[in-house]
Amino acid sequence: ANAIVGGAPPIAIGAALSAQVLGNKGVALAFIGDGASNQGTVFESMNMASCLKLPMIFMYENNGYAEFTGTGYHLGGADIAKRAAAFGMPAEKADGVDFFSVYDAVGRAVAHARAGNGPAAVEAFAHRWYGHFEGDMQKYRGAGEVERLRETADPLVKFEVRLVSDFDIGADELREIDE
Repeated sequence: ANAIVGGAPPIAIGAALSAQVLGNKGVALAFIGDGASNQGTVFESMNMASCLKLPMIFMYENNGYAEFTGTGYHLGGADIAKRAAAFGMPAEKADGVDFFSVYDAVGRAVAHARAGNGPAAVEAFAHRWYGHFEGDMQKYRGAGEVERLRETADPLVKFEVRLVSDFDIGADELREIDE
């Protein structure tokens, strides 16, 4: 649960430093929410990881809301990946509801870190489907927002389409697996 308060990066710095000193090719990965991307500990960690060329990935989970506040209001500069890049690390955006997009982006980041090139960042954007907590009335959301997301951004549908189109797996075979 520390992704929402920016607690993971300082902890991951220790793991990354340990991997670097031991030379074991380990890579630390810190999950950070879009709201927590504003925390000072996150900026300090990005700076330290860059200065020491630590094998670390800053994995931003951007769901469009920091608790109840949209990124359009709370996110100065409006681009988490560009913020991370300002610390001298490669940073890219991934479609957070596309398994393959996230897998590929994180793979590139891990390869970069493992090669001794220092940290990297990935910002995966995936709209929030549910409230911040059980019972959240979600008054901060636009009318019909969640319904539109379910129609256009379902990660399971995207995954199935990609499996069928790119990996020669039939829709019937997927239905059979589901059953």
